Amino acid sequence: MRRAGLLLAAGIVVLLAADVAPNGAAVNLDAILRLTFEGNADIRMAREQVRESQIALDAAMQSCLPELLRKDAFKKSAAEATVWRRRVELRQKEYKILQEATNTYFDWLTLLRGEAVARDLLKYEEKLLGRARKLAETEKPVQVVVEAIETAVYGRRQYLLHTHQKAEAAAAKLAYLMGLNEGGLTPLEMLEPISRVDISAPLEVLVRQAQDNGPGVRELQGLIASLQQSIAEACRAQRCCARTGAPLVCGRLQMAQSQLQQAQLSLVRLQLELRAGVEDAYTAILSGREQIDLASKTIDHAKETYRIMDLRETEESPEVRVRNKTYDGVLNSIHQLGQAQSNYLTAIDNYNKAQVRLLLLLGTYTNCPAPPH
Repeated sequence: MRRAGLLLAAGIVVLLAADVAPNGAAVNLDAILRLTFEGNADIRMAREQVRESQIALDAAMQSCLPELLRKDAFKKSAAEATVWRRRVELRQKEYKILQEATNTYFDWLTLLRGEAVARDLLKYEEKLLGRARKLAETEKPVQVVVEAIETAVYGRRQYLLHTHQKAEAAAAKLAYLMGLNEGGLTPLEMLEPISRVDISAPLEVLVRQAQDNGPGVRELQGLIASLQQSIAEACRAQRCCARTGAPLVCGRLQMAQSQLQQAQLSLVRLQLELRAGVEDAYTAILSGREQIDLASKTIDHAKETYRIMDLRETEESPEVRVRNKTYDGVLNSIHQLGQAQSNYLTAIDNYNKAQVRLLLLLGTYTNCPAPPH
């Protein structure tokens, strides 16, 4: 990680092989998505639950035992509904965990980039501190400036330690989400704006795509179809209900109708959530582009301010530096540059998260195949 930080500090864009082995420690966004999808423990557990329910359904379909004599788990209608419910849970869990993993990845890259930026700013402050100390040897009033710069230097060093620790924690969390149990992680890319979703299409088109293909939609539709079939079967069985006085048949029909209503309401709620999520991600991407552009221009102006102030500090006489508070001006320009860099990194971080969030909401992540109907 230290090597990665040095590369970032040098301003080198590191982009190596996109396809890494599962046991490797070098990752990029594609590897994060793929390895999390394949190796996350919670996702794998949910897949096993789907497989378990599918086994029960297969047994129910092959059994010659009458429905009334079977346990609930092996009744055809109940077993099929359980399969679809488990698939709904799986898809929604995949979405949440993939989003958490990618958010953690971008947080990690942001921290690494922030650490590199802070090291550059620390060099500026240490250079200014050395000059101020030299002047303070002959100009005693400058000692208060020395103290102010030392405060900034120590604060910057503390920030570096804190940021480095947070970066290590983010890498550890990311490894956990990916299901990796050994070795550290190294990024194959630095924090830069990504482009994973084409938002040139109208917002309503994207909303419709998410509501048709988003995480859990097709699975809920499958559950609804299964419950409708169960109701049809219960209606046929109800014909003998009045003659035999079998309240279980009537109860089965009523329960199936209630479950159908619940599934339909869940689908409506999910589609509303998908609309809200797409609209939020869409506006975040549009706004993020402008924020990144403005933040980049702010950095340029902040760098020029620092350059001018640093030049003044070298050209002015000691008396003029004290009178004009030039050291305070240089220190303030470094602070402004740091704030501009921070705003820039935050804008990219939020923009990238919105890009991946929309990608997942649209159901266009190709490593997540839909189950057969």
